[in-house]
Amino acid sequence: MDEAPIDFEALEHEQLLAWVALPVAAKVDFFEEMVEIAYLSGALSPERLALRDGAPSGRLP
Repeated sequence: MDEAPIDFEALEHEQLLAWVALPVAAKVDFFEEMVEIAYLSGALSPERLALRDGAPSGRLP
């Protein structure tokens, strides 16, 4: 098999462009989900999170 080498810089650029093209609501949803996963896994304590609205729902999508 004679495959062309992977151009990681071009792939990274495309990924960044795709991220920039996402709606703001999708980006906020992503970060909220990451915080919830960190909290539920124990990697992020309520004190560090400074929960003002209460604990996350305890469910993952």
